[in-house]
Amino acid sequence: MDRKSPTYRSLLTAVLAIFMGPVLAAPNQAVRIGVVEGIPREIAVSEGHLVGRFSSFYNCVFDSLSMPLRFQKMPLAQILYQLKKGRLDVGLPLVQTEERDEYAEFGGRLFQTEYVYLLLDNLPPLDQTPGLTYSFIRRFVGEQLLLGEGAKMLAVSEWKQAVDMLKLGRADVVIIPWVLLQPLMSDFKGQYFVRPAVWVDISLYVSHLSGDKTLAEKLRANVRRCRYRNDQN
Repeated sequence: MDRKSPTYRSLLTAVLAIFMGPVLAAPNQAVRIGVVEGIPREIAVSEGHLVGRFSSFYNCVFDSLSMPLRFQKMPLAQILYQLKKGRLDVGLPLVQTEERDEYAEFGGRLFQTEYVYLLLDNLPPLDQTPGLTYSFIRRFVGEQLLLGEGAKMLAVSEWKQAVDMLKLGRADVVIIPWVLLQPLMSDFKGQYFVRPAVWVDISLYVSHLSGDKTLAEKLRANVRRCRYRNDQN
């Protein structure tokens, strides 16, 4: 075929569009961000923007991106599944685990929060009390914080459900972020006990299957910058 002919040029244009189209379109694609639902005081989505006490940390990270952002609220377990399948680019707020590192890249410490053990009975030391049932949301890191021989897990969909399991006597202990205690226990009239569990680094994860292969590097750099700013305040 004559390379100068209109037919050849049209065919070449079509082939280039097929192979280069996704590459050229990538910068205009929205970054798909999953936001853990059920903790609206800390982080939520309103009119397409992050709101809540944690929002300033993440807005600092995303503000310098030149790409549109699409935030979606969903349960923690669904966020992790969608990251693994590449249907989300970013998930937040998340802590680092070895299992999550297999399919996504952790952004590095952005800020810290404390996890605690919540009890209605003043039990002996938990590591010396066998057979306790611990409740927390599915795919939470609570499994790593179980104490005592024969400890059992009761996984639920939402933090409120975990606390309800404690109030109903179906769980002995709830492993929960400290920041959720006040909103979830404010209407409880009885006595309860709180024991420290662990301080954890909170950040975000970027899927290894994200279409933008530079996204993780950009966000990690932004996390470092925003962490420095947070530490100075």
